Amino acid sequence: MPKYRLEYAKQDIARFLSHRELMTTLQRALRRASFPLTYSKGYNQRPKFSFGPPLGVGAAGLREYMDLELDEDIQTIEDYLERLNRQLLSGIRAHRLVLVPPGDIGLGKLINCARYLVELSSDDYAADWDQLFNDIKSVESWYYERPHDGKVFDVSAAIIESGCYHEGGRFYLEFLMKVGRGEVPVRGLLDLIIKAGTKPLLLSRLTRTGLFRLEGNRLIDPLGQIEN
Repeated sequence: MPKYRLEYAKQDIARFLSHRELMTTLQRALRRASFPLTYSKGYNQRPKFSFGPPLGVGAAGLREYMDLELDEDIQTIEDYLERLNRQLLSGIRAHRLVLVPPGDIGLGKLINCARYLVELSSDDYAADWDQLFNDIKSVESWYYERPHDGKVFDVSAAIIESGCYHEGGRFYLEFLMKVGRGEVPVRGLLDLIIKAGTKPLLLSRLTRTGLFRLEGNRLIDPLGQIEN
């Protein structure tokens, strides 16, 4: 059976869908758009889907991914994308759909890092946060303890790249972070930054701007495109 990879965005009001609600929403939309979905065998048949790393409730995602198996090849991809977008809820938008080549290792093994953008409500304290970021980069070990189970994460090891900038009355923090082995909860990272700062941090929005595979010094998205 052919497998296809869908790239989509989850924004606006759709940010507040849980991962399970998102899965149900996409399944219904694909069915209503007449995608020839492949179902599992047995009593409780389900479409053969797999998703990239789940997003926390309230976070937006600009380039999210899911794999779906179909009973037959799609000849008119743009037509299917248009039909799918007509069925999707406000805030969810399908962007690209590609045929996955044989031997693909799947999203779970493919993706090993993600880029996040944190938007703050003011750039009044930009200089303070610039200094904080310089301090963070100079620390060899920076740990976060998750409140509900006490698990400790090495935040310094999980951050591949970090930066900050201010633009149009807003201040932005940007991170490229590990996914999978060595991963740290993003909200845990934000908690540490809030505690470390000398000024109040007013989070306006958290967005995952991309999911990638880091190979050497190259970032490759799940559709095979190299990130600049």
